[in-house]
Amino acid sequence: MSDKKFDLIVIGGGPAGYTAAIKASQQGFSVAVVEKSRIGGACINRGCIPTKALWGTALSIQRLKDLKEHGIQTDGNPTFDFSIASKRQFQIMDRMVASIESRMKKLGVQTFVGEAQIARGTGPGTPTAFTVNIKTDAEPVKLYSKFVLIATGSRPAESDLLKADHVQVMTTDDIVVVEKLPKTLTIVGGGVVACEFASILHRFGVKVHLLEHSSQVLSAMDQEVVAMLMQYFHEDGIDLKIHTKVKAVELKTGSVKLTLEKEGTTETLETEGVLLAIGRKPNSENLGLEALGAKTTPRGHIVVDSCLQTDCKGLYAAGDVVGGQMLAHKAWYDAIVAIRAMAGEECKTNYDTIPGAIFTIPEMASVGLQPDHARQKGIKISIGKFEYAENAQAMCTGKTRGMVKIVVDRDSGKVVGCTILGHDASNLISEVALAISTGLTANDIANTIHPHPTLSEMIWEAALDTQGR
Repeated sequence: MSDKKFDLIVIGGGPAGYTAAIKASQQGFSVAVVEKSRIGGACINRGCIPTKALWGTALSIQRLKDLKEHGIQTDGNPTFDFSIASKRQFQIMDRMVASIESRMKKLGVQTFVGEAQIARGTGPGTPTAFTVNIKTDAEPVKLYSKFVLIATGSRPAESDLLKADHVQVMTTDDIVVVEKLPKTLTIVGGGVVACEFASILHRFGVKVHLLEHSSQVLSAMDQEVVAMLMQYFHEDGIDLKIHTKVKAVELKTGSVKLTLEKEGTTETLETEGVLLAIGRKPNSENLGLEALGAKTTPRGHIVVDSCLQTDCKGLYAAGDVVGGQMLAHKAWYDAIVAIRAMAGEECKTNYDTIPGAIFTIPEMASVGLQPDHARQKGIKISIGKFEYAENAQAMCTGKTRGMVKIVVDRDSGKVVGCTILGHDASNLISEVALAISTGLTANDIANTIHPHPTLSEMIWEAALDTQGR
């Protein structure tokens, strides 16, 4: 058995975990990371990165379809080899993992492969707050530390009715490693991941049916902008079924038959496969939390304070496992706040300006408050809009779908929210995120000269529109 002491032990090697390890090492902490699978977590190995690699391929297919309006003719019919696209995504994942592992190694971070359980305890010599027992394929390992950060992430959710067999009924973990695409696919769920895969797989030639139980997909987003995206889905040929619930699932040879209920009527839908995109579940089990006095919510998220510390002093948690927005960049932020707190700094989390990006085609991004949420907080708002169809660069490149919508506090003039649907929305949103986080007004944006012809002019135009200018 191996015994080692550290200042910090990080459990989980995903975005929160590797960020914490790197930042803590840079501050002089001795750090160990315990990861049961591979550094990078769900984001790099099963989520953000493989999905966006496939999205990049889907964008290339869309560009081919748009060539005619530029006078470019392709000889014959272009072909698509999914196996090559799939191989490419794995190569990107491998490069990112290797880069992170190399950086941690240079900083002296020690990595252990196995499953960890935390206990109170004292190590050899100087007493330590925690003992971490690691179950490995070889002999067990026992580590000791002053601090522990739990960054165990999350996994795809299932239900009693909607359970994956990982062949015909798949989770989002399964779909990124399939070797052959189904000809027809039903996606259950109308959230971010569901809409992204609907856009991507449709471009790959899969007939996609998207089921959402409420009145719109992306229910937390601006209704007007989502309605525009839903219209684009319809125009593109994605079969979107709202107000639709799955009542029964029947696995058949070569297909899955779903019994659906829509506004009081029953119908059936049979496709080669089903993709479950009904949310994610935190990985908070079997860590020893109860014995340490750390609490979890009914849904399994670890309860933390504004510094990411649990009710057990010295035990922190970050990323998906604490709930909130399940985003890699939110996990990075959590990790940085937690490390600062461990180092004795006064700090606390503020999630008001975390931007979100949705990689559909076209993209959607948002930050801050939606109009309805602002009104619920008692804020009197002004709204400014500008459509891609009126923007010079969008017209020149043929990317005229979408709009920019900015929300402003009418009394103070400060920008409080923004939603963008359209080409490069995921990059455009950062200007507004910076404006909100620094307390800028719509007038500050309007008085900032933006280059022409660029997509960023739409932020400027929407800011002017909030003032009727």
